[in-house]
Amino acid sequence: MKNKEMTTMTTMTIEQIGKLLQEVLVPRAIKIIQGECHDLTIINKVGYDGVKADLTTNGDMKAQAMYMHELSTLFPNFGIIAEENGVSTEGVSPDGDDVYFTVDPLDGTKAYERGSSQGVGTMIALCKNERVITACIGDANTGDTYGFAGDEERGDVIHQRFGIVKTLKPKTDKPLSMQYVLLRNMPNKQPALIQRLTEDMANGGIFKDAEVGGGSIGVAFARIWKGEVGAMVLESGFDTPWDLAPIIGISRRLGFKFYQVIGDGLVEYEPVPVKKVTERPYVQLVIHESHAKELEEWLMKK
Repeated sequence: MKNKEMTTMTTMTIEQIGKLLQEVLVPRAIKIIQGECHDLTIINKVGYDGVKADLTTNGDMKAQAMYMHELSTLFPNFGIIAEENGVSTEGVSPDGDDVYFTVDPLDGTKAYERGSSQGVGTMIALCKNERVITACIGDANTGDTYGFAGDEERGDVIHQRFGIVKTLKPKTDKPLSMQYVLLRNMPNKQPALIQRLTEDMANGGIFKDAEVGGGSIGVAFARIWKGEVGAMVLESGFDTPWDLAPIIGISRRLGFKFYQVIGDGLVEYEPVPVKKVTERPYVQLVIHESHAKELEEWLMKK
């Protein structure tokens, strides 16, 4: 499929859809999220495991309503999979391709409910079969957006910050020994391999230091894309369509590698979008391809 020919289902090209997401819909969702933050209505719900308590807010619901209205109006034949209220509609092109949007209207709801000044975002992606062809992630606190449009495996990602638009380029000049690793839970709760990776360098670790942070997974990934941290470790849990698709799309375009932590080793793999919430029993490590050799050499020495 050529970038200039999305499908006969719409007259918009992939690039035009990507521009719509990054310049119109995601900024609009950010404004909704910001506007609702001072008068929150908390709605309790059950977590993905069917047991653990979770929550949503009026910010989540109003942002999703906006996305749903715009997407269903502009792209009536595209499917939509959205987080709130179990929204899942099918979309099939005249060629038989499975075409659908994923929508996470407010990513990091618990951070939002706490009034956190970080870790709150909004995410949307367009998938065709098992490929992410357009995606955008917005930081609801800073207004930054990260997005791309195109069917190629690799290509430009656009970063908009404070009204300035630039092409995002991963920082590859510093070795892992000069960078931090971002964890989603405490080091002592990590598998043995990750604990050794994150040890002080004097004790055999590979990173300068480690940080622990939660909140929006999309905003967290932006930190590794920008080079604030050199690697990310994702705890085992549940992969969702609305979280996974935009993260995969942008990460792969920028040349990041995903590894499964299996026992005492790492196995590289290619993540693909999912259409339903799926349990992932293994921990993941994400680094840029430029650091793969460093990681391999460390694994050989351990």
